Amino acid sequence: HVDVSDPELTKEQRVLHEKLNELTLNSTAIWEREETNNDVDAPIILKIPYLAVCYLLDFVFEGKYVPSRFYLLETVARTPYFSYIAMLHLYETLGWWRRSSDVKRIHFAEEWNEYNHLLIMESLGGDQEWWVRFAAYHSAIIYYWTLIALWALSPTLAYKFSELLETHAVNTYSQFLDENEALLQDM
Repeated sequence: HVDVSDPELTKEQRVLHEKLNELTLNSTAIWEREETNNDVDAPIILKIPYLAVCYLLDFVFEGKYVPSRFYLLETVARTPYFSYIAMLHLYETLGWWRRSSDVKRIHFAEEWNEYNHLLIMESLGGDQEWWVRFAAYHSAIIYYWTLIALWALSPTLAYKFSELLETHAVNTYSQFLDENEALLQDM
């Protein structure tokens, strides 16, 4: 959470930070959305680790400062594009596929978008707890290598796993917005 006793904060900043500390996110409601909105067709080999990761997020971040969860999500959300570009470079180097400049450009733009989301979460104090940064960095590394391995098996599997996680993120953010609408409008 954001420390509102910081002497460098103005009165207005303290008020805003106190409101940030009031934000909530109901994990059960996220899963209800997931059941009605998740039409991602993925094989069971992807769904099992996906469900495990999402339930772990719920467990670890339940009742915690909401931007911290989002900081982790946005740190990890950049990772697929790094792994995809790395594999496209490998394919080009091996001479397997040389028409990837447009795809690399798209993936760079997607990563840049996620980077800007990450900056927002940092500005909201989502990265203030050491354990959140630790979890985010290590999760990103694990996710990177997982996607490299999936891509080596099948690029479709790598994209599908990312699609599952992005769909969960959309449901998470949608629940957050609905749950905190009045407070967010007040801020």
